[in-house]
Amino acid sequence: MRLAGLLAFPFGVFLVAVMQRSPLMVAVLAAGMIGVSLVERLRLASLAGAPAPVALAPLLPGFAVRLGGLAGLFIILLGILALFRDTSLARGLGLEDAAIFFGISGFALAVNAISARIATTEMSGVLSSLNASFRNSGPASGIADGEIIEGEFYDPETDPNSPPRR
Repeated sequence: MRLAGLLAFPFGVFLVAVMQRSPLMVAVLAAGMIGVSLVERLRLASLAGAPAPVALAPLLPGFAVRLGGLAGLFIILLGILALFRDTSLARGLGLEDAAIFFGISGFALAVNAISARIATTEMSGVLSSLNASFRNSGPASGIADGEIIEGEFYDPETDPNSPPRR
């Protein structure tokens, strides 16, 4: 699911290249990637119960990297398409671009939300099984007045090397 969310934006660049839309759309899709990443950070922070600091300093290099990667893919795809047909790109953004942007961003958000819900369900199952195993290995299972020292059980009454009690 997360892989589908990651591959949504390169697929959007593929659509932009095939439909011969404006190169500005690549920057819009890179901004959409940043937006989806920010939403996922906020969602993770709310699940962890921690405050989610939003700083612009890490967002700008992330935007530059995403823009460079998507622009490179766009240029390669246009080069391949130019081998087989004439290419003339649109000069501005239009309704088709908005549909691509909202469709791709919505898909990525939906897939990430489904993946987060599945991960929450799986984690609660693992935590409940761990809690059950710890409940079953407590004092009721035969371990009484001993101490656990560095991972070993030490009972002074049964250890022959311990000094006698006074």
